[in-house]
Amino acid sequence: TFDIDANGILSVTAKDEATSKDQKITITANSGLNESEIGRMVDEAKSHEAEDKRRREQVELRNQADQLCYGVEKAVAEIKDKLPAEKVADVERKVASLRQALDKEDHEAIKAGHDELEKLMSEIATQAYQGAGGPPPGAGGGPAAGGGGRAPGGRKGGDDDVIDAEFEESN
Repeated sequence: TFDIDANGILSVTAKDEATSKDQKITITANSGLNESEIGRMVDEAKSHEAEDKRRREQVELRNQADQLCYGVEKAVAEIKDKLPAEKVADVERKVASLRQALDKEDHEAIKAGHDELEKLMSEIATQAYQGAGGPPPGAGGGPAAGGGGRAPGGRKGGDDDVIDAEFEESN
């Protein structure tokens, strides 16, 4: 049997059923650190806090830029036929430039490239959806689904004498 108490002490008991002998062992956790070592480690962690935060922001920016490159490449491949060739080439250049900045770990260039690519993709998405004849799905510009838009015929919905009816199908 295994038993762990609130202090993390593990007690293991084994019984040999053939001989009916019991064996017990107790395992206690010992970190081996005294209070001064723990305090020193906490102080070191605090002294590196700003550097750790900066590094975390850089890693998050790299991840966002990489995801943006992937998403842009996928989106452009889907709507390539709706875009002018020079826009497609411009996007491909910016993606390549951002990927180079990622490879060099040039965080200023990554930030600038990320922002430029986001702006360009916003413009391209707008152009693509305008060319398709409407705003992107979920974009504003019309009454909400089920909202109080006008009924066919130009009258405001809800003014008609509507009769609700129930029906049953018969076989």
